[in-house]
Amino acid sequence: MSTLQTLKTFINQRLTVAVEEIFGLLETTISNYEEEINRQRRLIEDERSEFLIKKADMQQAMRFRVIIDHDIKKITFQNDIPSSVEDFIKVFKQAFSITTDISLQYKDADFDDFFTLTSTSDLKDKDTLKVVHMPPGIIMTTVPHERNPDNSDVSSVDDLLSADSQDNLIPSPPATERQHLWPALFPIPIFSYNTEMALRQGNEKFLKDGTLLTIPSIKSDILERLAETMFSYTAYPNDPQRAAVAQALIEKHPCLREPGSFNGCYGWQQSLKYKCGNYRSKLKAHGNPELIINTLKHKQEGDRKPAKNVKKPRKSEVNYLPPHPVGETDSSLENVRLELIAMSKIQDNGRMINDMMSRTYSCRRREVVGQSVQIAEFKERWPALFDPLQVNKVNEQSSCHTRKYLYYNSM
Repeated sequence: MSTLQTLKTFINQRLTVAVEEIFGLLETTISNYEEEINRQRRLIEDERSEFLIKKADMQQAMRFRVIIDHDIKKITFQNDIPSSVEDFIKVFKQAFSITTDISLQYKDADFDDFFTLTSTSDLKDKDTLKVVHMPPGIIMTTVPHERNPDNSDVSSVDDLLSADSQDNLIPSPPATERQHLWPALFPIPIFSYNTEMALRQGNEKFLKDGTLLTIPSIKSDILERLAETMFSYTAYPNDPQRAAVAQALIEKHPCLREPGSFNGCYGWQQSLKYKCGNYRSKLKAHGNPELIINTLKHKQEGDRKPAKNVKKPRKSEVNYLPPHPVGETDSSLENVRLELIAMSKIQDNGRMINDMMSRTYSCRRREVVGQSVQIAEFKERWPALFDPLQVNKVNEQSSCHTRKYLYYNSM
């Protein structure tokens, strides 16, 4: 065999071996690639199955921890939660038998604080929700009516009643008397225009990035209006009542929350304590009888200490010691009292007695609270008070509740 043929044979052999090696490597690569693809497919299928299971579980049940006042409850949605906040709130009102208007707040994990719920998409399973009661709106409607020139003190409602029922009518309380007990949910009043504008901007910024409002100039206006509103219910609010007002304030205006406070409003509670004291001092200077009676000048010699024998209304007692009606004085009401004694001896004059008893309510309260009159003497001075209708009237004026009490002749 020639050298050329030997070289040719050698080259062919080497080429054959090389081709076989290349094809072998290619087959191995393809096999490994197919095996990797299958492995990836199995992983994707497993993850997809797991995702579908979790999604089904999430759609099947979402659980929430719910804070309602001082109670903590639980609510579970078996299916998907409502898409709108309004429908979501309706479900809560129906589930917990809530009849008043409410809003919902959810606890944000980033800030560890409650934010107003604006979208249900922000919620996750086992989130904490808080029910916030909204103060009821007040709608006033004026109904015009013509007055009878011959009987100007009788309203159009009175004209619809029979003569017998008119004798038992009780006139409306004077404007100087309190009309309501301490509310279950304290209504935060409307502040001055500048304060309201600052609070609106502060609330928007707080909801956006959690920034608290730091404008010392508006604090005085807020405390003054709160003290004024609190006095419309009671002259001596206690610690729980001040705490309720402070809590209602930061719930309506979350930008006023206090950093570092254990409940976010303890500083407001303490400020209200001193502001209410200052507010009472102002009204005392204007002659408010409910406050003057606790001054050292009007106490007995043995009780002339600031914190001794402080006369305050009892629970559910509203008109403890109201001022006289507008335009009335001690002497004018004494004349009414004398007329009332004469009128109580005449029958069929219930309307006049009711009117005169209502006008002299503040006068009687001063005798009871300030002079501690004996029952026999008091009965002699106010004989009409021991009528069953007037017993109910006294309770209604003092506590703003209409109740019927048994009347005994032994009184």
